[in-house]
Amino acid sequence: MLRNRIICAAIAVAAFVWLGTTNPAAAQEGNTQATALYKLQAAFHRFGSVHDPVNGDSPDVVTARIRGMLSLWTSDGIVYLNVGGAKDGYYIGNGDPDDPSTCPTVSTDPNNRGTLCTFFKYVAGSFQAANKLVSLAPAYKTAFDINGRTATFYFECHYFNVAIDPGTGKPLWTAASHFTFDGSARKVEGHWLFSLGVAGIAPVPVP
Repeated sequence: MLRNRIICAAIAVAAFVWLGTTNPAAAQEGNTQATALYKLQAAFHRFGSVHDPVNGDSPDVVTARIRGMLSLWTSDGIVYLNVGGAKDGYYIGNGDPDDPSTCPTVSTDPNNRGTLCTFFKYVAGSFQAANKLVSLAPAYKTAFDINGRTATFYFECHYFNVAIDPGTGKPLWTAASHFTFDGSARKVEGHWLFSLGVAGIAPVPVP
């Protein structure tokens, strides 16, 4: 009987080794953290997409979306825009879209263009009232590398104009812009938040 138990225990250990882990609890914790980061990314795209593709979002809804986006970032978050445009540069610190002192218009200094609030309120096309854009991200181009309470990430944002075509009554679904977004996230008081994001021009998302 003892011999049989030893054999069964050995088989179980071998199975865990063969599956690539000897610590199921650690594997589960890794899955939990990865899930939280994917939810963070999903929220990024949700807040970055128009909510009313027919009429466009009202100013109040746009402001609410900006607040939602800012809630995904640390207080010292940084966005570095590098797309070859006139507003390229660093956007540093969080902010309040109703407070000009923390959400100023874009400055002429590329080393400090303003805050994250500046970026999302005055630069990011998806938050401009005239635009009716949705952000889509190919799952196979998304990656997270978790190291304790910090993580690096990469994903892409492919924006499409979903304004209604008056001729067909259906969304236009015309391509508008394509960006890469990579950087780092940090766990703050039990919640994952973006801390650094570098925005560049996305290539064709070939698998």
